Amino acid sequence: MAFFPFHMEIRTMKRENIVHFSGEAELIGFNDIDGTKQANTDLCIQDCRNDLDIVHLNDYGIIRHSSIPYATITGKTLTPATSIRSANWHVTMNCNYNCRFCFYKNMIGEFKDIEKTRHILETLKNKGIEKINFAGGEPLLYKNLMYLLKMAKDMEFTVSVVTNASLLNENNIRELSSYVDWIGISVDSTDENIEKELGRGNGCHVEHVQRVCELIRKYGMKLKINTTVTKLNYLEDMKTFISSLRPDRWKVFQILYMKGQNDDALDLILTTEEFEAFRRINGGLVLNNGATPTFESADDMLNSYLIIGADGNILLSNDNQRSSVAFEELECMELTELVDVDKCLERERSYEWN
Repeated sequence: MAFFPFHMEIRTMKRENIVHFSGEAELIGFNDIDGTKQANTDLCIQDCRNDLDIVHLNDYGIIRHSSIPYATITGKTLTPATSIRSANWHVTMNCNYNCRFCFYKNMIGEFKDIEKTRHILETLKNKGIEKINFAGGEPLLYKNLMYLLKMAKDMEFTVSVVTNASLLNENNIRELSSYVDWIGISVDSTDENIEKELGRGNGCHVEHVQRVCELIRKYGMKLKINTTVTKLNYLEDMKTFISSLRPDRWKVFQILYMKGQNDDALDLILTTEEFEAFRRINGGLVLNNGATPTFESADDMLNSYLIIGADGNILLSNDNQRSSVAFEELECMELTELVDVDKCLERERSYEWN
């Protein structure tokens, strides 16, 4: 049995799959093609979940950029592993805001089958999911949120909550800090009038966000800011404001049109050039931790997330409209059948949430 050297650089790379690896490994069934060792396509690194090293594979299973010494590569067999590591769970579609651009605006309901919670989380864990992002609607309106957060944390997921921040206060932020690693806050402009016109609050959203961000840091959680770019804010310079919030991540989205959800927001839709204008103005920002903003176009978002809806089923976004797959079908499917892995990996490559 030959061993596969981990220190290797390949000139031509297709899509990279980013997975975790630790310990010792043995590569079986590789081919020597043009002097380059290449793994069979059904072989890749299994996530050993010890958070020691990260290696990269391309479509052919080639491993590169590993910090593992060649001398230690012995002992474990490589097995297929997914590279999709995060899931969004929209536990409720109820919301106390009325954001015009929201692409879940006309969806209804909340997750009620509480007995199914552990099954959902165990299935996701078995599929290689490491991080659960609880969202809405407004997730803080969901009465069973803390129960779900605690269960996810007990199962050793990285736990995130995305909220419009309106219901956050010191008491519930303190409570959330027991189970939550990340809180995502939505703010689209420094101008209260623009936020109000977009439907995000009644004129005090920005001021409230500033207070809340201080509290999130006080209680030791990581902070992500989400910004949606529309016709109303695409020329705005938000760098100074975002810096003042001191987030660990700033994620910037182009407004996404979803048929039947935000049809009344067509006047807010951006051209590619307009979204790029916002990127040019704000893309040079460097956060305190050295991170730079992450930009997602409308196309980047389509089918690039593993999404669980309020009914507990998988939500899809084919052709800019919603459809669903029964969660039970996930058990006999690969995540790559539901999610555009190229888009997903492009996003996850720049985001280490541990």
